[in-house]
Amino acid sequence: MSEQEEDLIFRMYKLVGDRWALIAGRVPGRKAEEIERFWLMRHGELFASRRRELKGYNSYS
Repeated sequence: MSEQEEDLIFRMYKLVGDRWALIAGRVPGRKAEEIERFWLMRHGELFASRRRELKGYNSYS
């Protein structure tokens, strides 16, 4: 992904969330699956750590 594509994907994700098909419609030549895979590889660990934190928080409540 180019820097411009990454920036667009990040901004679109902030606006529409994980609606990959909608985001892909704004990034020429990219498919929804490709963008989702890119996002998860780049940001997947962040989401996994948040899920672990929430799971740990819920088990104490």
